[in-house]
Amino acid sequence: MTFPVYHRGEAWRERLGGAFSELFPERLDSSEPAGDVVTTPLGDVHVYTVAGTPQVVRRSPGTIRQNPSDLLKVCVQVRGRATVVQGDREIVVEPGQLALYDTGRPYALRLEGEWISAVMAFPRDVLHLPTARAMEHAFPATNGPGAVFADFVSASVAQGSHLYAAAASRLGDAGLSLLAGTLTEHVSVDEIPDALRARVLDHVQRHLDDPRLSRATVAAAHGMSPRTLNRLFEDEPHTVTDHIRRLRLDAVRRDLRDPLLANRSVGAIAARWCFVDAAHFSRVFRAEFGESPSAFRLTSARPGPPRTAPPGPPPPTS
Repeated sequence: MTFPVYHRGEAWRERLGGAFSELFPERLDSSEPAGDVVTTPLGDVHVYTVAGTPQVVRRSPGTIRQNPSDLLKVCVQVRGRATVVQGDREIVVEPGQLALYDTGRPYALRLEGEWISAVMAFPRDVLHLPTARAMEHAFPATNGPGAVFADFVSASVAQGSHLYAAAASRLGDAGLSLLAGTLTEHVSVDEIPDALRARVLDHVQRHLDDPRLSRATVAAAHGMSPRTLNRLFEDEPHTVTDHIRRLRLDAVRRDLRDPLLANRSVGAIAARWCFVDAAHFSRVFRAEFGESPSAFRLTSARPGPPRTAPPGPPPPTS
């Protein structure tokens, strides 16, 4: 599909700022910034196609104080060049590359030429991977897991209006798995602790329905003591035990959204993911997601909102 006309001036500022947590465009050259953005929600994840003319888009310290964010973003550059400037890091992202950055900290994106970006945004806690080193450089998006991830983001935006909530949420989980595979594909020697943490969390993910899963069994599966496992995660925001609980809660929430499981009780779904005490499960679910499991189930599994067609190649300039 082609996109015939960009939004300009205040219309573009409002459209961009509304989609991306008060992100605002500035002039890069003598021309006024213009562009468009299309959004598709995938559960906790959102995917976007964004296109525009040369510009700088910025999230300032003042904006962050007024509108704090816990989202991470990954930008796949399809056309034109993007440069991510955050803190003392400056990462150039050429077409066929992707980069990860943190919307909870001030940043600027310098976008050159007639550009197109495919973007995925997600809460930092749902990736279940160390991300600090991943924000230090760009990753290839033309081969290996990066290419699959790049195709996934673009295809998900294109199909967004046809997705029900349960299917969209599962696609969001798939996108996070593809991103995790992309980030862990390129691990250097000095990133071995990060790689080991990633393997531990992958093991946890694959054994969530095993009632024997615990800090001790995870440590044993990786040939280390529970104390060594604790040290591996001592500088991380969550322990292995925290991850087990959070991932199981995420799995329950995903199943509660699924219309194919509508004939199963909340208790049966919780028990599938090793929550056998109904009162305890209800308390931890409410603490994590802000509502009871039954209330969440009633409001889920609905069609996504209508949306416009994604932008195609930018319009010709005069």
